[in-house]
Amino acid sequence: MLTHANLSANVEQVREWASFTREDTLFGVLPQFHSFGMTVLTLMPLATGCHVIYSARFIPKKVLDKIRTHRPTAMLGIPSMYNALRMQKSLCEDDVSSLRYIVSGAEPLSDDVYEGFKKKTGREITEGYGLTETAPVTNWCMPEDNRRGTVGRSLPRIETRIIGEDGAVLGPNLDGEVRLRGPNVMKGYFNLPDETAAAFDEDGFFRTGDMGRLDEDGFLSITGRIKEMLIIGGENVFPREIEEVLNAHPSIQESAVIGQPDPSRGETALAFVELAEGCTFDDTQLRAHCRDGLPQFKVPREIRRLDQLPRNATGKIVRRKLSPDTPASE
Repeated sequence: MLTHANLSANVEQVREWASFTREDTLFGVLPQFHSFGMTVLTLMPLATGCHVIYSARFIPKKVLDKIRTHRPTAMLGIPSMYNALRMQKSLCEDDVSSLRYIVSGAEPLSDDVYEGFKKKTGREITEGYGLTETAPVTNWCMPEDNRRGTVGRSLPRIETRIIGEDGAVLGPNLDGEVRLRGPNVMKGYFNLPDETAAAFDEDGFFRTGDMGRLDEDGFLSITGRIKEMLIIGGENVFPREIEEVLNAHPSIQESAVIGQPDPSRGETALAFVELAEGCTFDDTQLRAHCRDGLPQFKVPREIRRLDQLPRNATGKIVRRKLSPDTPASE
């Protein structure tokens, strides 16, 4: 349950953090029924009086044409969108010259997409972070203060803690659960009192379920999801680090990694991949590629090809819809 006060607070936090004014034009490619699309691409522009250009569907060529025509000052998307844009042969520096902010969220921005977009446009994509329960934006790297691999500092009036397994507040550069407190954090889950109570700790901080760390300057890095973390032979392994290696292979469009039971190691990594257009699937080659970039125990025991990985309305891959019983595509 997000109250009027929660939404109003996040609108003000975003507006203050990014200094949005009536002179700005946002480019919206995220659905307005999604929390980010509602707050940042609908409520914030209404409250500020700035323009928004909406695109009902993400079609790279049409999106690029609209950017060229309307010259927005901010674009907010997800990594797969920026990957598709950088693959457009006609993309050049002038196309993004009007943009003050080029922001990615919802999932990690791979080095391949970040470096590829920067090489083609001369511009850096910055990352942000938030959850539906936080209305949603909590962190955002500003271009003038971009720290690659982080989602930036907390927005005004948001407190961030990293909590260890023993419940203690951790210091800089130590991994633990990210917990948040602020006026934008939800009231609770509708008609679910037990789940609501479990979502907050004794100090009123929301338990995000995300693993992360803060550096000495307060920049937050998201290192994985607690529930998605694999334990292979007693070692903690986050799917993200395996996916980063797989996604760097030229035949892979995107990947998703989950755990599958193993009698000797507890779990092993099971990878699902979506191929880039025109590429063929070669399990042996992909596993050899993984061995070049990962310790042996992190190399997926099995890699399965899917025509399409499961995604939500914003295009984010939904790992929970995959299981060891998910068959490979024919």
